[in-house]
Amino acid sequence: MTKNQNVPSSQRVGNLSGYQMIQEASEYVKKHISKQPPVQRFFSFMPTLLTRVSPFHFKSRTQLKDWPLVRLDSSDGNSWGRMRVVGELLIIFDETVLFCILALMTEHKTDAFETNLTELCDMADIQPTTGNFNSIWTSLQRLAGCRIDLILSSGKGKKKKSMKEMTGSILSFGDLDRSSGKIRIGVNPYFLEMYAESFVTNIDLKFRSRLKDDVSKAFYRFYQGQYENEFSINLLKLADAVNLDIHQDTGKLRSKVRNGLRELKAKVYLDSFEITKDNNVHISKNKNIGLNFNNKILNTSDIQHF
Repeated sequence: MTKNQNVPSSQRVGNLSGYQMIQEASEYVKKHISKQPPVQRFFSFMPTLLTRVSPFHFKSRTQLKDWPLVRLDSSDGNSWGRMRVVGELLIIFDETVLFCILALMTEHKTDAFETNLTELCDMADIQPTTGNFNSIWTSLQRLAGCRIDLILSSGKGKKKKSMKEMTGSILSFGDLDRSSGKIRIGVNPYFLEMYAESFVTNIDLKFRSRLKDDVSKAFYRFYQGQYENEFSINLLKLADAVNLDIHQDTGKLRSKVRNGLRELKAKVYLDSFEITKDNNVHISKNKNIGLNFNNKILNTSDIQHF
């Protein structure tokens, strides 16, 4: 079955299927951004090429009371427009669950598939306990409620005006059978078409599952998004990119960054790293580990849409 076959008439608007509508909108967006200066052409779920600002934060997944709502805004600094991520606070564990879902989607070659809580625990490298089952389901609920808004604009200053706006969530649907632990999941084609390929970058889920520290996992995603094997960035910019608290004591922040990088070096992802006295972070990636494209978790080229 191809992407556009067997689409129910109830999902069609005129002669367009729901997925075709998303494809047309995506092509419009990419064409618009391709006209911008080279530094602005990169388009991703992460709104900034340099820092790849992440929507995933550090928070204990057991603290479920009064879970905060957030609105992350890329601001109007981009010549092409702006992007907002709106919904419940997403944490590193949610990123783990999302990576597992996208890997299963690639394996099943469809954006709607069935899995189970035990399989997701195994992929995430966590114990199949009742508490972890509940955490996974709560995470799926947060991902389904995460809204991504996109506003395309043209012109500068007072002449800047909105041209096109789009909105959609990461997941379209989730269904949990508590008696069997089976889960049916629908990934939103809007997320897949517009953001997923750039967002996931080149993540090796097996390698990432071996990392124990959430900071290490965040750094791994960040550095996989950088093209260079040798990379330098200011300590505060690096911390801000992965949502570490940049207002905490500098000594504590340096310690957290050092511990995260130390684990990446111990797992042979980094050949070396250095945090200088003037708070610049220099790293050198292991070429064999960092550029292993054969193990990436997402391939949207032959995904069927239902």
